[in-house]
Amino acid sequence: MSYFEVSISREVTRMTALRDTYERQLSELPKGSLRTKERNGKRYHYLSYRRDGKVVSEYVGIDEAIINDLRNRLERRKGIESLLKRIRKELVLMNKALEVSR
Repeated sequence: MSYFEVSISREVTRMTALRDTYERQLSELPKGSLRTKERNGKRYHYLSYRRDGKVVSEYVGIDEAIINDLRNRLERRKGIESLLKRIRKELVLMNKALEVSR
């Protein structure tokens, strides 16, 4: 194996482990988006997401601490999803490079 192949193989291993870690983290984070509805001058917060092709809205409550925690967790999920998308693209490119070099 050439130095190039060894380097790319190590990077593939590292990126695969990173991808697996991020996917595990995603499984623990909520999906969807936070929606606020106002009725009779009061604000009600809902977590909206898709389940089996249908939109589901779950009531979250009015406690600001819970709402802020949920908002932070949803933002974290979006960040991880963005990173995963880039990692998957890079893994495809690295695997193609390995195939070409062999």
